[in-house]
Amino acid sequence: MRYELVPAVDADRPWLEQLRRSVYRDLFFATWGSWDEARHLRHCEECWARGSIYAVEFDGVRVGMMQLFELPDAVEVGEIQITPAYQNTGIGTRLLRDTIARAHTHGKKVVLSTGLQNRRAFQLYLRLGFRHTGQTDTHNLLECAPP
Repeated sequence: MRYELVPAVDADRPWLEQLRRSVYRDLFFATWGSWDEARHLRHCEECWARGSIYAVEFDGVRVGMMQLFELPDAVEVGEIQITPAYQNTGIGTRLLRDTIARAHTHGKKVVLSTGLQNRRAFQLYLRLGFRHTGQTDTHNLLECAPP
């Protein structure tokens, strides 16, 4: 299975909004008790404004997105979203393992955060070698340092 990270362009924004809606709907309900379209659109806009967004294509099929930032001492995973139809297939795990390997090759750690209610993602990150470094009102903070 081969994948490609394709830089997102303006024409991808509606697709990215829908992807985020489908991926985060349950998490929104768990965190805030209901769906808030204005909050959703604000989060989409904030994500887009930060940049460095890639569509994830596996075997030529668009299955998600990843937002990566190269920092002096780290690679930050700003977002990783896999469309529900492709979740639990190992795609997210592979993307993260490859990101960790690339970062560690350059002596960098990988940092990310996940919603406090996103227990599945939190457990995945721990299995991949991340350690919990703190939390905010809404998110767990994690990092995976080089060996």
